[in-house]
Amino acid sequence: MSYLKQSLSTATGFVSLSFLLLWSHASLAQLRPFQAEYSSHWDLGISLSGQALRSLVKNQDGSFQLTTSATAMVASLTETSLFNFIDKKILPKHYQYQRKILNKSHDVDVAFDWPHQKVTNTSNGSAWVMDIVPHTLDKQSVQLRLQLDLASTPSTVGQAYAYEVADGGYLKTYRFVADGEDTIETPLGHYQSVRIKRDRGDNNDRETWIWFAPDLDYTIVRIVQKEADGKRYQLNLKQLTWLDN
Repeated sequence: MSYLKQSLSTATGFVSLSFLLLWSHASLAQLRPFQAEYSSHWDLGISLSGQALRSLVKNQDGSFQLTTSATAMVASLTETSLFNFIDKKILPKHYQYQRKILNKSHDVDVAFDWPHQKVTNTSNGSAWVMDIVPHTLDKQSVQLRLQLDLASTPSTVGQAYAYEVADGGYLKTYRFVADGEDTIETPLGHYQSVRIKRDRGDNNDRETWIWFAPDLDYTIVRIVQKEADGKRYQLNLKQLTWLDN
């Protein structure tokens, strides 16, 4: 059971990280509500399979909510971002994260105060305030900002992207680089896809790649992560529904 718990903890950590990078369609003029389903596979010495659901909805007040939920055996994760989309810019309002493994849970809440350029972080009951800079994103909304940039200007190999993100009580720079193109097979068909790599620096052995399909409005069709110890994780798109039809 202790090995299973350790494996599930590692796997769920991957889910959290991977969903910083998963997203669906965002046009230049508007964000398009969607619902997507992904299958998942984790090779942790034991094989674990599960599924993930992701949706973007527009609220009556004009704000947007991006929600991710994932399950695998006795582990689950829910991640929610509430934000405004004004003048083609993402303005986060509230970010929530909850992870459960067996009988233990981890909860994070991040509230944005733009008039004072601060965020209040609350983790498992402890709260603290930190400064942010203009255009700071949360751990989920960074995906949408990157998607907007990919849709705006087709990437070339080596092209870099960088975003400031409120993460774990710190202001961090998330970096990505265009790494090439591949044809990805999905239940929806074969799609030529742009491959983006997460750039963590030269001294980091963790590797993450994400494939976006331009013919599906740059929806993510696959994500692969390799850990320094050789463990491997993969997510694959199964279904995609636009909610504005």
